[in-house]
Amino acid sequence: MPRKTPEQLRDVLRDFRRDQVIDVARRLFGERGSTDVSMEEIATEAGVARSTVYVYFATRDELLRACLERMHTQLLDGLAAAWEEGAEPEDRLRTLFDGVFELIDDNPAFFRLAVVAEDAVAVTADAVQRGTSPSTPGLALIGLNIARLIQDLYDEGVAAGRFRAMDPLVATALIGQMLFGAMSIRAGDPAPGPRDEAAAVVCDFVLHGLGSMPAEG
Repeated sequence: MPRKTPEQLRDVLRDFRRDQVIDVARRLFGERGSTDVSMEEIATEAGVARSTVYVYFATRDELLRACLERMHTQLLDGLAAAWEEGAEPEDRLRTLFDGVFELIDDNPAFFRLAVVAEDAVAVTADAVQRGTSPSTPGLALIGLNIARLIQDLYDEGVAAGRFRAMDPLVATALIGQMLFGAMSIRAGDPAPGPRDEAAAVVCDFVLHGLGSMPAEG
């Protein structure tokens, strides 16, 4: 493997420091339940000079957007790694729930703050139909990407005869709203249960609702 040039090493170090600042900021924002954390405090916790923080982020709002973008990237990376493992639509749905719960468990306090900081968090049929992306990579963008996954998954399930047919946009919105509600509940639970079990419970509820579970044959 060829050795990195000095310029490449500087780029690696720069990316590492930027990521370090983001991770510290996200933790502090979540612990405070507010973005009222000084750049100097973030720099101290990250072990860098305050001027270094300003090299990467001109304002605290810009840093908050970077934290939201990191959350968005982590979700997509996690789903991409696991999405193909479940061949059946039901398995894919459970993988989706498990992926978003993993995102919550990584920093539930920051997720709660992100909900407060951003109004447009709903996964709506209208957003899917328009195919529009919000200008900031926050919860609205996460919701839109999840909505697209849900709609593709729903279409696959209907085509395979596993899901009942209805308006796909309505189905997407209903599943998305249930998913977001489950995320909010988990983020507020001081002692959430195992993630895979929680994902299975929500998935089963989406698939069967309040009706009786079919008897095992």
